Amino acid sequence: MRRLLAGVTAVAAMSLSSVAWAEESRPSEPEGIQSLGAGDAVAACYVDTFAWDVLSAGSCFAMGSPYTTQVVFGVQGIDQSGGRYVVQYLDGTCESTGYTLDEGNICLRTISRYQTLSQRVQVYDTWTAQWSGILTAYASYEGLD
Repeated sequence: MRRLLAGVTAVAAMSLSSVAWAEESRPSEPEGIQSLGAGDAVAACYVDTFAWDVLSAGSCFAMGSPYTTQVVFGVQGIDQSGGRYVVQYLDGTCESTGYTLDEGNICLRTISRYQTLSQRVQVYDTWTAQWSGILTAYASYEGLD
């Protein structure tokens, strides 16, 4: 009888500790940038130059001597590293798309001197099933004549 009670006690203790462990291992409420939603996304860009370029919210500008160069369009204001967001570039204007650790999901386009390009993008938040509004970034490139 003692052996049976000891076994029941051990099983009960393991069950209770499993419940406590399960409650502890649940993810807590999102904190920091993960608490942001698709509505916090901002379209951004940079015109690729010989300098170290970084995304600029809303619009970007550069001057250069090459007749054409690349524009990198991206999205700021959200953490794209965890797979929470789907970034969708609109209008089929991207020459190529990709992902970088620094910029997240990007869209590459060629820009010529004295040209301005716009790129529309929309972001989907898989946690909340919400879309951002349509976001637009503008890139301008001027020549050094």
